[in-house]
This record gives sequence, structure tokens and C-alpha cells, in this order.
Amino acid sequence: MRSVVHWDGDCFFASIEQASDRRLRGRPVAVGGARRGVVISASREARRLGIRPGMAMRRARHLCPQLICLPGNFELYERFSSQILGLCEEKTPLVEPVTVGAAYLDLSGTRRLLSSDPEVTVKELRRTVRDWLRVSLSAGIAANKTVARIAARLRKPDAQLVVPPGKEAEFLAPLPVSWLPGVGPETSSALEVAGLRTVGELARMPLDALELVAAKDALRLQRRAQGVDEEPVQPPRAGDPSRSETVEFAEDVWEEPLVLLSLNSMLEKLMARLRQQGVEIRRLTLALRYTDRYESQRSVSLPEPSALEAEFLPHLPGLLRAAWSRRVRLRSVSLRAGPVYRPSPQMELFPEKRGGGGAALQAAIDRLRQAYGPAAVVRGYALARTA
Repeated sequence: MRSVVHWDGDCFFASIEQASDRRLRGRPVAVGGARRGVVISASREARRLGIRPGMAMRRARHLCPQLICLPGNFELYERFSSQILGLCEEKTPLVEPVTVGAAYLDLSGTRRLLSSDPEVTVKELRRTVRDWLRVSLSAGIAANKTVARIAARLRKPDAQLVVPPGKEAEFLAPLPVSWLPGVGPETSSALEVAGLRTVGELARMPLDALELVAAKDALRLQRRAQGVDEEPVQPPRAGDPSRSETVEFAEDVWEEPLVLLSLNSMLEKLMARLRQQGVEIRRLTLALRYTDRYESQRSVSLPEPSALEAEFLPHLPGLLRAAWSRRVRLRSVSLRAGPVYRPSPQMELFPEKRGGGGAALQAAIDRLRQAYGPAAVVRGYALARTA
């Protein structure tokens, strides 16, 4: 049985500011954009006064005139996060960063090595972080990533929760469907319209009926609602090819077609690098940074690994709409490839299921571009930039 941990920093950015500057300790602190921006992180003192992430900074100042507003120091936050990850790697090599201030660990089989069970190991880790860095963590411990993540959320702040093996579905059942990872506002609303308000109701709904509401995501959603998640903890591997592409706009943008044009071009460059390295991916993550520095991200996964942009391109519009959930301009966009796979040399019996001639066509395009330059062959969307 696996022992998966999800830890999440409490009021992470604001807590780091207080840890780094003793003058801020015990005072209400908010990290966010300028006067017209929003609160990204609020200290416990600020939260007690009603300040919450996502709140307009102007309203936060109105609620709390003594609020200390800081623009954010993301290099500092990444440095603290890296130090915590280093402590995690002393416990297990299976550490998967999720974002700045959150990660998964797989402690399966470490009891003999660490002379303690996972619950004690996590408690010691949290104590070390609190004593050394003056930052508190909340943690969930369960048999899989989905349940561990939700358990950590339930125990905020500065606590941990263990969900015993076999109790996953029972633990999840009374929670709102919006607590399931991957269920955004639109999906949550659609499920509620169908009468599915709790995770337990979602878990019990017949799959064919659920497909009418959630379409292709029905099976994945139902399995998560039942407490089933077989996704492994995947640490980043040294030596992997560059797996990201970022564009920072000269001016903050609002137009979706312009962002999609950039994403299409970024995807081509990213997948071309992966093909040069002879690797494939299943998961692609889109990360957005708003003009107020707030970040959001969404991911899509293919049934099988691929290095063809044609298999990911149809997903970009939906991915962008899912990630761009706020009516705020964008400052930059990033595409990140998931774990890489080496293609199997075994011939597929039904290659048409994975694009068939798509691989041969892409190989021909790559050869033409190598011989005559990147502009030798362009996709139709690229012509819109010169129209």
C-alpha cells in the first residue's frame, strides 16, 4: 500500500515575508499586485481581519487600513520552497514539486530506512521546517495523490491528517464536488445542475449518466470521487530535455485569439525539441501569469505518450479557457511538458489510433524545416499573424 504525502505551505508568501523581516511578524501582511491588483497571499493576522486571497487590494486596504501590502519577491519564495524540497529529499527520492510552496512525497517503503511510520516522518518534517524557516506546513497522508491533497486542505493551517487505506471513499463522500482536483467552476456548476453536490453522489452515479454531464472526463472524475488515483509521484529528472516554453507579452493582453496564436507557436517549438531528444509526453500544463502576478494553471493528458503537436493542438482552446478563469489581463504564458517517455520500438498493431500517418508527416515537415528553415512549412494559424 502506498503512503503519499501532499504538503502545502500555510499563507506561504506572506509567511515567508514575515520570516525574512522580523518587523512584519505579528502584523497583517498581504502579498499582491499594485493598488488595483488583488491579494495573492495573506498572513494569519490579515485573515483574522477578513482579508482573503483573490480579494481586490483596494477592498483589503479598506477593511484593514493598517494592512502592510507587499509586491512579492518570487525569487525569495522559490528559494524557501527549494530548501523545503531539500529536506523532503532527505526522507525520500520520490518528491514531486507541484508549485512554489507545495509538493507530493511518496514515503512507501521508508519505514525501515527512517525508523518511523509516515505519520511520524511528516510530523518531524513539519517541525523542522517550522523551527528552521519559521514557515508552517499543512499535510495530508493517504494512499494516493488526490486524497492526500484534499486531506492537507482540510487540516489547514499547521496540521496534518491521515486517511487510512480503504477509507478513501468514505472520507471523500461528504465533501463538495468542487473539492476534487480538476473540478473547476464550470464543471462544478454542471454537476450541481445534474443534482451532484457531494463527492459521494458523484461516486455513486451510473457512469453512462455521468457521461452526459462530464463527457470524456466522466470516468476519471468518478474514479477520483471513489478515492481511486493511480498516478505516481513523479520527481523531475536531471538530464531531461528542456520541457517548457514561455512568452512574456510586451503589453498585458486581453484578446484570446492573440494568446492562442502564441500558444500554438510555443507548442510547435516545445514539441520539436522533444522530438530532437527522441522522447514523448502525455501531460501538457498551461500556466498563466496575470498582470497582478497571480498565477493559475491547468493540464491535459493524452491516453498515450506523443511527440506530435497535432495531438495537443485541439486541446489548447479549452485549456486556455479553463485556466483563464479571471477577468484580468495576462502578462505571460508558459507551456510545460510532463514526464518524458522513451518511445517503445515495438510496432503498434493499430497505428491509426495515434494519428497513423501523422508521425510520418511530421517527420517530413521536420526534414523540410531543417533543410530550408523554419518558414519552409507553416501551419494555417501562423498565416493569421501576417494577414
